[in-house]
Amino acid sequence: MRDNVIIITGPTAVGKSEIAVEIAKKIDGEIISADSMQIYKGLNIGSGKITQSEMAGVKHYLLDFLQINQSYSVAEFCEDCKIAIKKIIDNKKIPIIVGGTGLYIKALVNDYNYHSVQKNEKLRTDLENYAQIYGNEKLYEKLKELSPTVAEKISINDKKRIIRAIEVLSGNKVDKERISDEFNYKLFALTTDRNKLYERINLRVDKMISNGLFDEFLDLCRAGLNKDCQCSKGIGYNEFFNFVNGEWTYRKTIEKIKQHSRNYAKRQLTLLRAINPIWVEAFPRENAINQILKEVKNGQD
Repeated sequence: MRDNVIIITGPTAVGKSEIAVEIAKKIDGEIISADSMQIYKGLNIGSGKITQSEMAGVKHYLLDFLQINQSYSVAEFCEDCKIAIKKIIDNKKIPIIVGGTGLYIKALVNDYNYHSVQKNEKLRTDLENYAQIYGNEKLYEKLKELSPTVAEKISINDKKRIIRAIEVLSGNKVDKERISDEFNYKLFALTTDRNKLYERINLRVDKMISNGLFDEFLDLCRAGLNKDCQCSKGIGYNEFFNFVNGEWTYRKTIEKIKQHSRNYAKRQLTLLRAINPIWVEAFPRENAINQILKEVKNGQD
């Protein structure tokens, strides 16, 4: 019999962590973060990282374990997440995966085999040189020729992921996606009215600014953050490069953070629809918690 693993996802600012902690307290669970920015030390305010007091004594995994100059792949997340799941199960607790990085969750649930294509250093060097000469747009065109579907999921500015995607697709050895048979994933996606969500996003950004997001950005830059770092692509950090370079005013920068956050929420919802979760209205909180607990219990009967 496969062990149950609860996944709670949803768009930014919908309140995933808050609900997950309450559920963990009720079912003796431990939480694994599925957030591509919260893995980095120092990216606290802009990533919406849960604080120690908000954890309420619930143990969390995959937070704060990378330096800002380090890279991290979807494949590495899947491997690390499964290690954490097994550790939690060995501790007689229930694993609860929480986060909004849809690619992490989709890869985990569908059990993608990213490791089936070995690194091709020559191809990587050739593609790096190509991008240096012709620019990211031409490199991105190469990816679109191989797979328009994959290209849609990757930013034209994310050179590292474009190169890895071309490498994987050129290798032509990636397993077709399949539902994982290692664990019994119960996948829940929190949602709410679009206008309400956008209002929460805007208020969340305002709170981040008042809590010192720009000062956090400057501290990170002093510690070595630059535009080549993988984590610098995170919303709430990337935009401030335009401000310090004099391209945007402070006010425009804040508006761009809000706009990009709303756009990101739309992309998150689109990706989630493709993996067919159980949709849960996020408000009122008590109703959302009770619905998830009921579904989990029904799955165990």
